[in-house]
Amino acid sequence: MKTHRAVFLDLNGTLVLPLKQESLDEMTLVPGADTAIARLLTFGLVCPVVTVQARIEKGLFTEAEFRAWFMSFFSNLGLDVKGPYICPHKYNHVCPCQKPNSLLYQQAAQELGLDLSRSYTIGDSPQDVQAACRFGGTGCLVRTGWAAQDQVVEKARASAAFIGDTIADAVQWILSKERDNREQRNSADRLSPAADC
Repeated sequence: MKTHRAVFLDLNGTLVLPLKQESLDEMTLVPGADTAIARLLTFGLVCPVVTVQARIEKGLFTEAEFRAWFMSFFSNLGLDVKGPYICPHKYNHVCPCQKPNSLLYQQAAQELGLDLSRSYTIGDSPQDVQAACRFGGTGCLVRTGWAAQDQVVEKARASAAFIGDTIADAVQWILSKERDNREQRNSADRLSPAADC
């Protein structure tokens, strides 16, 4: 039964910088990203990380090294993010796991019991928001990575339900939308006639 809603999070450019790290030790948290994720988790949303890590195929680090870094990094922040769901291929590599293909999102949905139609993505590239369109969810673009460039924003605009400066802005928009949806459901429940006993 797919009942959980998720906010799929991109990694580089959305949660951490730099965009093109030469080693895992270089990666640092985008200011406020930890607080933003904590707000999603507190609200009851699942937060899987879906990331393209082309440097695995390039040989800068292994997938095992990346997964170990990921687990340590988010454990130290005290954040129960899921995954990572990784595309390890170079950007010019044609593969089913490359964004905006929905393979990794579908995999997460199957493993975590997610309702993709009620889920979101937050990312800094057109591919992040286009992925949401492909799996039937809602895409949010943030300007902390690739989308700091206006031309990237324009490429993403048609697919983005929300465009904000940071992940904190996107999280605020998602939670406002979710609260409105919750209030509408509660109102509908109150108005519906009581079942016969």
